[in-house]
Amino acid sequence: MKRRREPDLVVELMQDLERRAGYWLVVDRSEQSFVDLEDPTHLEFEYVQMMAYLIESAFPGDLPLTAVHLGGGLCTVPRWLAELHPGSRQLIAENSPEIAELARSLGGLERIAELLMTDAMELVAATPPGSLDLLVCDVYDGPETITAVFTRDALATARQALRPEGLYVCNLSDAAPFALAKVVVATLRDVFASVVMLAEPAVLRGRRSGNLVLGATAGALPIDDVVRRAAGGRLRARVVTDRDLAGFVGDAVPAVEVSDLPPSGESAGFWLR
Repeated sequence: MKRRREPDLVVELMQDLERRAGYWLVVDRSEQSFVDLEDPTHLEFEYVQMMAYLIESAFPGDLPLTAVHLGGGLCTVPRWLAELHPGSRQLIAENSPEIAELARSLGGLERIAELLMTDAMELVAATPPGSLDLLVCDVYDGPETITAVFTRDALATARQALRPEGLYVCNLSDAAPFALAKVVVATLRDVFASVVMLAEPAVLRGRRSGNLVLGATAGALPIDDVVRRAAGGRLRARVVTDRDLAGFVGDAVPAVEVSDLPPSGESAGFWLR
């Protein structure tokens, strides 16, 4: 076990008890990231599996991709992407020196991605327009979502960095009544032509808090393939689109300022049966 202390946070790297090459990133006793160095295609966290459904549907085959990842953790998605799309060009923005050091200590990262100590939105703003196939957003400060990446201007900057058929994917932790997620979805729908949401049924029904994964593109999402993967994969997820997604948003409006983005909700109530 390796341990680092950030201001007010304890960051630890712990080896898995069952997978000999499996490692956990634990922040203040909360499991934040997992990677299996011998099998990067093993995705332990449910939300990462849902991200994979979207990415695999958008980019079938094994052609190399150009990707930016906002938030590094143990670089699970970059390692997974390098395995499925060899030769991909990847940049990772991580603002925690402690987490970046632990990710690098696992080895092999330099062969698949460049890990940068930088602000997430500064990296996106510096990305040449129309140069990315994929932009993955998974930014947290400990357990707290960094909402500055979800304003309209921030998402418009992300869209500008993507190719016309490029894919934006983000992860949110929230709970019914989904105050934060509704505003983020409303903002995505204001910026991108196509938006989809994936979540476990129990989360959508308000039985517990959890992760909502959102995908967006200026083009068209392969919804039928996403549904097929979400129905037949290791994790069964609900895919929400079109009218159901509009019903989820309700009267929420796009976020112009960071102050327009509420904190994650408490688990109560339910909108979709």
